Amino acid sequence: MMYALDGEHRIAPTSEYSFQYYVQIVPTKYITKELNVQTYQYTVQEQIRAIDPASGSHGNAGIVVKYEFSPMSAIVQVKEKNWVIFLTRMLGVVGGIISTSGMLNMVITESFELICCRFRKQTVPAKTGS
Repeated sequence: MMYALDGEHRIAPTSEYSFQYYVQIVPTKYITKELNVQTYQYTVQEQIRAIDPASGSHGNAGIVVKYEFSPMSAIVQVKEKNWVIFLTRMLGVVGGIISTSGMLNMVITESFELICCRFRKQTVPAKTGS
């Protein structure tokens, strides 16, 4: 498992630097068929700044870590679905495709017939009685 601060190194060019880390911690519960684990997720934000009173930057040099614990927790639950549900959904998709293609075929056929019939009426000469 990799953590947000693994392998992080910071070297200040002078002794007047402030490193601030804001850590937000969220309790997390993972529930699977084989596993039920209570753990924590966290995010880290960092702010690095030089402290130079001549340019208006004040403060104390050092490392500050601020923690914030979330009042809410996250639950990650993995459920396997029954094959009957999968089959029902697949048949629904296939039925929708067949219905849509049938309606599209009807619209195209009717449009084609409408256009062709107009041109046939205009090009067919009228019959005269004998």
